[in-house]
Amino acid sequence: MKKNLIALFALAALVACQSLKEEWQPVFTFDANEPAAYIPYTEETLPGFSGTFTTISDLKGMYRSGKPLEVFGNVWIKGQVVSSDRTGNIYRELYIQDKTGGIDLKLGKSSLYSEYLPGQWIYVFCDGLTLGAYNGMPQLGLEADQTTTNEYETSYIDVQTIIDQHVFRGATAAPVDPVVVGEADVQASISAGFKGQLWGKLVTIKGLRYGNQIFALFYPNSNLPHTSANPENRVFLSDNGVWGINTWACSKAKYIEYVQSGVWDRAEVGSGATRYGPITGKPVEYLKDGKTLDSFGVDAYLTYKEIMVKYASGNYVSHYFKLGDTDIQVRTSGFSRFADTPLDSRIINGSLVDITGILTIYNGAAQFSLVDDPSVSVTIH
Repeated sequence: MKKNLIALFALAALVACQSLKEEWQPVFTFDANEPAAYIPYTEETLPGFSGTFTTISDLKGMYRSGKPLEVFGNVWIKGQVVSSDRTGNIYRELYIQDKTGGIDLKLGKSSLYSEYLPGQWIYVFCDGLTLGAYNGMPQLGLEADQTTTNEYETSYIDVQTIIDQHVFRGATAAPVDPVVVGEADVQASISAGFKGQLWGKLVTIKGLRYGNQIFALFYPNSNLPHTSANPENRVFLSDNGVWGINTWACSKAKYIEYVQSGVWDRAEVGSGATRYGPITGKPVEYLKDGKTLDSFGVDAYLTYKEIMVKYASGNYVSHYFKLGDTDIQVRTSGFSRFADTPLDSRIINGSLVDITGILTIYNGAAQFSLVDDPSVSVTIH
């Protein structure tokens, strides 16, 4: 028994000494709010890299209008990050650019700003990705999801393991300076369509004047199909005027406020040449086709105004500006931090402004997405 006790105490002492030894070993910790150290990729450490990059311009040159292209082979592009989703105006997308152009990477994640820093080099292995367009804008993602109601040629890369196989973060660098462009530059890119050099790039356009016109498209019930084939579930604010909107966009609360105020009462339900009547009417009054009418269910007996309030959410608004004779839309998300920020009265009264942001194309027109809030992105003269 005594021998057993001695052995037990010896074992306990050994464990204690080992614990003491381990207690004084170096301990590696990091702040709970900080990510673990990330080792950036270089061109020498990229897995399977052949040593040759395709320029973004040449990649876009592979596309044929109206037909998404699945990229095959050892095709790599590289570019620097020029967008940020910190303010919420750019959502689940990352824009990168090289000297030849920019492109929209549909990464399908939020809070991308915490991983992809402005100016950081990004390497993209394009094999298996799909090059496509949304209303003319170049995008790189996965093959389009045929189950969605949206009219996209690509879908989001929203699985981390797939992102890790295609998108490699490189070294950080100084943020990219915006390119100052004029009307001739914008018109040249519009004429080039999908292949325009300015799309997806960080640019500054100087000397813009407010056009006192907005564009907005609302889906009264966003849970129902709302493609161009479903005009009964679309409301456009696209005729002359601003429809009482003096904010950059409208959050859910602001959207409800606008609907209930009556400033949109003359807005018509419909799309293109198919118009049913103002939003003060009801689906049961406008729709004769049983299948279409039945899709609204009990809501068919509500006014469209009431339906819009019932299914309200934040909504995009595009404000038109003029650069000479060229229209430039500034598009802001209803989920951005500055959605309900009023336009400065000097802008409304005609002062010239310089605007910095990501320039994109939408249905043959130039469109801005502000990366920062207007106090940073918009300079008033």
